[in-house]
Amino acid sequence: MARLVRDSRLESREARSRLKSRKEPYWKLISEGIHLGYYRGDRGGMWHARVRSANGERYVKSAIGKADDYAHADGETTLSFSQAQEQARKFAHKVIHGEHHNKPYTVFLASEEYLADFKINGKKSYYTTKTQINVHILPIFRDELVSNLTFNKLNAWKNKLATTDKRARTGIGEDQQYIENKNDDPEYQRKRRATANRIITTLKAILNHAFKTDRVKSNEAWQKLKPFKNVSEPKIRFLDEKDSLRLLNACESDFRLLVRGALLTGARYGELTTLKVSDFTDTQTIYIHQSKSGKPRHIPLNEEGIKFFNQITTGKKSHELIFTRANGSQWKKNYQIRPLIAACTIAEIKPTITFHDLRHTYASALAMRGVPLQVIAAVLGHSDTRITHKHYAHLMPSYIADVIRQNLPNFGKTEKTNVMPMKKETAS
Repeated sequence: MARLVRDSRLESREARSRLKSRKEPYWKLISEGIHLGYYRGDRGGMWHARVRSANGERYVKSAIGKADDYAHADGETTLSFSQAQEQARKFAHKVIHGEHHNKPYTVFLASEEYLADFKINGKKSYYTTKTQINVHILPIFRDELVSNLTFNKLNAWKNKLATTDKRARTGIGEDQQYIENKNDDPEYQRKRRATANRIITTLKAILNHAFKTDRVKSNEAWQKLKPFKNVSEPKIRFLDEKDSLRLLNACESDFRLLVRGALLTGARYGELTTLKVSDFTDTQTIYIHQSKSGKPRHIPLNEEGIKFFNQITTGKKSHELIFTRANGSQWKKNYQIRPLIAACTIAEIKPTITFHDLRHTYASALAMRGVPLQVIAAVLGHSDTRITHKHYAHLMPSYIADVIRQNLPNFGKTEKTNVMPMKKETAS
């Protein structure tokens, strides 16, 4: 076993917590030509390896696992300082002996490496991203060498994405069905181009990861690939107070609690269905352990929210789920779709809303009452205000106008002038 290298900056969680975030990892030489790096991010640290290539001309880099900043090391995805050194040396062995580059570097291999890095970073959209890759990228580019990609190939794929009919929801084992655009609807076309942009972003992320880890020498082909313009205009759906009340009254009793919880917190379906009684804290807030951005957050409750959560948690133990179905089982993925459609039908809400629209309803209600976008972004769990501004800024023009009128000084208040107002002419 190789000798353990010591470093006072990286050995302990306490020492690493004092390091400043920066673009380049903190590197430590652990063997000749092998460096272990620690990168400190917003969601904790990551271990990286940097190894001199077999010909000695360049470094090959790779993320090798999470640092044990907030979780116990398991030796696989979460590593201590000593375990990270061991993994870095294993990676170096592959690089030095050519195992890292002994296969043709295809888009499939690049996507596998990207997803492995994606999963190590703990991003919640891992399975969504993997599905997107399997459905839209690999069927076209699976065996294509990354070095052989050209702008023309990528641009042709981009245009085909935007003109392909939308995939319909189909059951397991059934043939894929598509939603045909029969009416040449401009809004349908906008949505298809917006979807294409999201897929393009994923492919470019895969290829950029390959470039950053020195798997390819040039990124010129995909750097030229630009997304469709003016297609991301947000058109959010939200309910007013009357529609919200009608919807609640139309829900089955167990589902009504879940819908009301969404309206009072703006939390996502997956966040609500995993809430435990202990997450309703003594500070009268709801604690979300991990949101889509990977960060925990607290959601303050208003008076109605405090009363509601007090009622539904009374008599339950701290480890029990707050929201359950009528039979006591957990609300699982997609279980909300049918009861929401049924409730919208009874309440005559057309077209049917999605559960995510309840989150929009919560945020829109705050925006229309002048709550600052920074506050809305914080309770929604957005990493910054750009998404919040994009969706909700247009709902608060009256608030902006009121603030301007209240705070802009009257620059001519003390200035004397000889100008007199004109008298109104009277009818003769």
